[in-house]
Amino acid sequence: MIGTLIVIAVTVLVVCLLTRSCRTPSASTAPVPEAANTSVPEQAKPEIPPADVPSGDPETEPVPVADTPAPVAKEGQLERYVENMSVRDKLGQLVMFGFSGTSTLDKEFKAIVEQYHVGNAVLYGSNIHRSDDSGGFNTARKLTNRVESNNPTGIPYLVSIDIEGGVVQRFKWSPAPSSARTLGRKNDYDLAYSQFLRVGKKLKDVGINMNLAPVLDVSEEAMKTVLRTRIISSNAETTAKIGCAIIDGLRDASCLSVAKHFPGHGGTTSDSHSTTPVIRKTAEQMNGYDLIPFRAAVEDGVDTVLVAHISYPELDNEDIASMSSKIITGLLREEMGHDGLVMSDDFRMSGLLSKYNVGDAAVRFILAGGDLILCGPRHDLQTKIMETLTNAAENGTLTEERINESVVRILKKKVKVTGWTPADPVS
Repeated sequence: MIGTLIVIAVTVLVVCLLTRSCRTPSASTAPVPEAANTSVPEQAKPEIPPADVPSGDPETEPVPVADTPAPVAKEGQLERYVENMSVRDKLGQLVMFGFSGTSTLDKEFKAIVEQYHVGNAVLYGSNIHRSDDSGGFNTARKLTNRVESNNPTGIPYLVSIDIEGGVVQRFKWSPAPSSARTLGRKNDYDLAYSQFLRVGKKLKDVGINMNLAPVLDVSEEAMKTVLRTRIISSNAETTAKIGCAIIDGLRDASCLSVAKHFPGHGGTTSDSHSTTPVIRKTAEQMNGYDLIPFRAAVEDGVDTVLVAHISYPELDNEDIASMSSKIITGLLREEMGHDGLVMSDDFRMSGLLSKYNVGDAAVRFILAGGDLILCGPRHDLQTKIMETLTNAAENGTLTEERINESVVRILKKKVKVTGWTPADPVS
């Protein structure tokens, strides 16, 4: 009898355990929570192999990207660091200058860097030795190392170049990046994202941490403008979608993005390199078309917005966009909510020089709300820019508060893409 009861008890216990086990989902059968909503339409961002390396380019360690957390400065650390910087170091952070050479820096540029502590550099096609065995990548890596080795401060450089695809690709790529127009016609987010994830990784691998892309100008007749195939689409929504894919790809490669040419170059057939274009669109017209891609980019967290040397008299009847506080501070920062960097278009361009003295323009750009003055290898202009900025800081035209505001923005981006964090001042 007792034996029978024991058997019954054991049987009941086993049944209970089996029943409980069946009610507890295993890891393989547990329901999967829905993915959080992201900026990627319809599909998740694709995973692609590391950037293609042209023939002859030696294997390199993969570049840490999105799954490697960026350094984070402690609360107030950047502000304290900036407060303790010299005025010369601060002003040097406000400029991004170009130079001559594919493997070395020209003497004039080195002298300007030493005298004014220039904090950022820009590369052009003339700096890239495309005929080397790697399509220019190996030589570019040596060049960016030279740039950093001449750095007179402990703050790393932002080094930029413009890789848009199509006619603007600088290096010899394999395969070559598609043009903006091709990406717009295909209207494929994943394709644009993958292309610029690859581009961003390869740039970071050779020491370039800022890509002057995407072009977000729109035009009903793009091929009649100076930008032509550099325009993604005549459809503003398509341009916004593909533009954000480019921004997202660069972000996940830990490379800064630059939306250009704000508030829109597509409304003119003139070239701001050689003249000062005038676009007579109203604010309502701009909001309904030209500004749509830029608003999307700002909402997507674009790192930098590059402002054009173009006159928009309906937005500001006195100054061109790059000199206008109404356009930079009023429209871009306050109305649209951009809290990243504002960069000028190249200060060598006639769109600027035909109307302003280059030194005065540098001061006006900063006072209007800009952060980073771009100037290619014209060392006479670069010297004048630095002289005038220095005088403006000394006489109070540029207040310490205004300078610090821009320097903090710039250093935040350097923390994001260089691995550098500022040290707290020694008490």
